[in-house]
Amino acid sequence: MEIRRTTQDKLAYLTDESNIHHAPPENVQAVYLPENEDDIIGILKEAGSSNTKVTISGAGTGITGSRVPMHGDIIISMERMLHLPSRENFENIKFQAMAGKANMLLNKENRRLIVPPGLTLIDIDAGLPHDLFHPTDPTERTAQIGGNAATNASGARGFFYGSTRDRIKGLRMILASGDILQVQRGEYLADGSGIISFKTQTGQMHNIPIPTYQMPDVKNAAGLFSHPGMDLIDLLIGSEGLFGIFSEIELEVEKVPGQILTDIAFFDDEKKAISVADDLRSLKPRGVLSIEFFNSTALDFIRAEFPAIGEGMKAAIFVEISTQDPDMTSVLASLLETHGSQEDWFAGNRPDNQDMREFRHAMPDKLNAYLKQHDSYKMGTDFAVPPEAFREMMTYYHDIGEEFRSQHPREGVHYTMLGHIGDHHVHFNFIAQTKEEQATARKLYLRLARKAIEVGGTISAEHGVGKKTVTVDGEEIPYLELMYGKDGLKEIA
Repeated sequence: MEIRRTTQDKLAYLTDESNIHHAPPENVQAVYLPENEDDIIGILKEAGSSNTKVTISGAGTGITGSRVPMHGDIIISMERMLHLPSRENFENIKFQAMAGKANMLLNKENRRLIVPPGLTLIDIDAGLPHDLFHPTDPTERTAQIGGNAATNASGARGFFYGSTRDRIKGLRMILASGDILQVQRGEYLADGSGIISFKTQTGQMHNIPIPTYQMPDVKNAAGLFSHPGMDLIDLLIGSEGLFGIFSEIELEVEKVPGQILTDIAFFDDEKKAISVADDLRSLKPRGVLSIEFFNSTALDFIRAEFPAIGEGMKAAIFVEISTQDPDMTSVLASLLETHGSQEDWFAGNRPDNQDMREFRHAMPDKLNAYLKQHDSYKMGTDFAVPPEAFREMMTYYHDIGEEFRSQHPREGVHYTMLGHIGDHHVHFNFIAQTKEEQATARKLYLRLARKAIEVGGTISAEHGVGKKTVTVDGEEIPYLELMYGKDGLKEIA
């Protein structure tokens, strides 16, 4: 295990993909790269005895500052946690991961896969047999599975397969004390008084009250999970490192779908695209895997790479359908015709499907290139709202976007929208070029967040909340306080 790194090496751990939070390198005493549980236990016990603050670092693909050591002291990076001991009834799969030699454990009959936390999503795909896959698909495939579990990450196919929470059947966690908790889904449930009682490896009993706040009935990754009679495992998933460090994650993997139909449909009116998404949701039982949305500015970012996009197109819907039903092609064509699709690109074989997925992932890359080229800054939302409030929220997005444009008139893009319309979860992104624009965007962002809460939604559907803050009446407060208030935060602390 490497104990310390040079100041230059530390720089890679002092921010994340958002580039918003930056930790001073002089405040970081050491970066630890454990390779097994004993390494982590030793680090945590030493940190506990010296009252040293600990930040857990994944791959840095997050955008909320969770892994950024804003308060200094030490970092525990999980990138070398790539190995697991063999286990009865599980095949030991050894392979070359992005960060080195690795292994994971597979019970193919039950479709159970046990993975170490340092594996990336690319690694898991590479190590699995060709007929199985892990369906949770965040855009950033270099994300580590431990970070996915810590934030309850999801992605486009979360519409059909659910979030990371829906895939996890077991966890092994090292608590701050160095004790180990191993838990299977269904093993520990909250009682009628809202207490979850469980036992750690040393025999220590713990009794944890679950939060009493009301969670929104939407796709959600904001705060600790809470529900009457809930499972302990759901409290740990999405807890963003509050309880400890994952050392093993047991996933339910899926059989690779047979035929997948992929279609990108273009519209001259955004409302037509939204109506198509509504009808596609009703086809979920027939194998609709994902429904993604692009507004006109999102399309503008990728027109140079995809010149076949027609002029005047105001929105697009990307859909994937896994089916053996030959009628689904005509069902989809009829639906698009009914709602006035101007054109569409259709793929029914694996190579063409891959090209279409590259279209889906091209926009974030082009947006990041635009930001660098124009020395601009992106402030993106992660809101999901109930179905009945979605159109109202989309209208409000446009109202706020145009207000931003009117306050800062200039050439170039002011805002863009894309994402998981299947889950009523579209990312709105402010594009700010000056400090004044950033200040305006922060104020408008707060109004958007309050609107999402007002209509029964969440301020974080897939990214977690991390170290995000907002300024309310001149006071900087934790982002999560907007949803659950001070009392809710106290329950989490």
